[in-house]
Amino acid sequence: METTIQKTVLKPRELLSYIEFLRKQLIKTGLTYGFNDYRTMQTSQELDFYIYEYQKITA
Repeated sequence: METTIQKTVLKPRELLSYIEFLRKQLIKTGLTYGFNDYRTMQTSQELDFYIYEYQKITA
């Protein structure tokens, strides 16, 4: 999995919007390709990363 970390700083509200986008994308990808497909897993890992980042900046 290639994860590119961008140096752009997002505000918590923007980050939440992106997390919501990824959540919807994860559901769509899982239903389309299956929940064990690499694309679904990749989206899940990206979502986990951004949730973690959100928790760090709002703690």
